[in-house]
Amino acid sequence: MRTASLMAPEAGMTLFRAQAASRHLVRWCLCLVTVATAACRSENKEGARQDVPPAAAQAATPEAPAELHGVGGVEGVDPAYDQSRQPARFVAALGLSPGQRIADVGAGLGYFTLRLSDAVGPTGRVVATDINDEALKQLRQRVFGRKNVEARKVTPDTPGLEPGTYDVILLAEVDHFLPDRVAFLESLRPALTPNGRIAVTHLRAMRPPLVAAAQAAGYAVVSEFNDLPVHYLLFLQPVRSGDTSSTAPR
Repeated sequence: MRTASLMAPEAGMTLFRAQAASRHLVRWCLCLVTVATAACRSENKEGARQDVPPAAAQAATPEAPAELHGVGGVEGVDPAYDQSRQPARFVAALGLSPGQRIADVGAGLGYFTLRLSDAVGPTGRVVATDINDEALKQLRQRVFGRKNVEARKVTPDTPGLEPGTYDVILLAEVDHFLPDRVAFLESLRPALTPNGRIAVTHLRAMRPPLVAAAQAAGYAVVSEFNDLPVHYLLFLQPVRSGDTSSTAPR
């Protein structure tokens, strides 16, 4: 009996230790499972990060250049357009001389600007005006290095030209854009030299409203060039006191 009573506590301790060991084993296994799961999640996150390119590495999508309207063309790009405009014949008809000062009003991309620059030479000057920033930007790139050309930003109803300065003021396919033809032509008069002229060219169908506006603004048609395929070219000068001569619309 005594032996049996002594053996019972040892058996209980053995059972307790076995249960404790079992609990430790279970906890240890849970820890391993937790660590493994966390590692897998970490690897998945890293993999996801690698699949998504950093924002800084993504190239910005370039914006398409804005399409320009009403700014003319560039000589040499469209043979059919050049055939219609006849730039060499046109500039020759202006009768320019080296050293003269020319205003290319509403020049846009400067279809005639480079030829005007050549015609007045290094001692002359061409001021090409427009209201369109993008057109002026491209024009400045085209005339880069030509010291006798200035591309100038102006407003729609203000010529932005110095008084008493220009021998010829050219309006090439421009007058239909003017808010008020008569008022604009009047505003050009102070910029002319004493013998200065305004040269206007456009499609022939656009001639009558221009001539009517010129007469209302106090100009006379002093000469005209009719050797262009579809465009007219005429020259205006302010009517002097007592001079009633002018060319009527036709």
